[in-house]
Amino acid sequence: MPRFQEVESGQATPPGADGLVAKRYSILRSLGRGSFGSVYLVRDNKASDGEQLKVLKQIPLGDLRPDETVRATQEAQLLSQLHHPAILAFYHSFLERDAFCIVTEFCQDRDLDCKLEEVRRGGRSLPETQVVDWLVQLLLGLHYMHARWDTLTSSSLSALGAHTLALAHTHTHTHTHTHTHTHTHTHTHRDR
Repeated sequence: MPRFQEVESGQATPPGADGLVAKRYSILRSLGRGSFGSVYLVRDNKASDGEQLKVLKQIPLGDLRPDETVRATQEAQLLSQLHHPAILAFYHSFLERDAFCIVTEFCQDRDLDCKLEEVRRGGRSLPETQVVDWLVQLLLGLHYMHARWDTLTSSSLSALGAHTLALAHTHTHTHTHTHTHTHTHTHTHRDR
């Protein structure tokens, strides 16, 4: 999947006349946009206190080929079955007007891709303990998925592999930038 590019805050265009998506989510700001759609930070107006911020991935159906529509639906179905600390929580998916929407957990500290980009831009390297901690989280997530499903798709393995390599390369001062966008947590399991 193409990497989502960050856009300026406040560029979100509310999809509904009332500014709500699915009569529930208020769009706060745009987090990114890619060739398959847009990602927004939203407030879930029906959630409990402390659980209101979420991420809404909005994929316009008119722009997708039939096989891409099937893949988006399969992604939502797969995400709905994953429950592990190293994998973002999936809340639900739905159709809203001409878009397929997926709602997931919001990572307050941003995703791994953003963290690695910050390190690269700053010309810094990550401490070995941080690299090992993130690698353990990635491997635990992979182990969980592998234990649940006998066969992982090559794109799932590629996404995980790209981030693992980026971690290793960042630590050795080789500035490799991953182009696969996933929401891998950058906090430790102890923070949960």
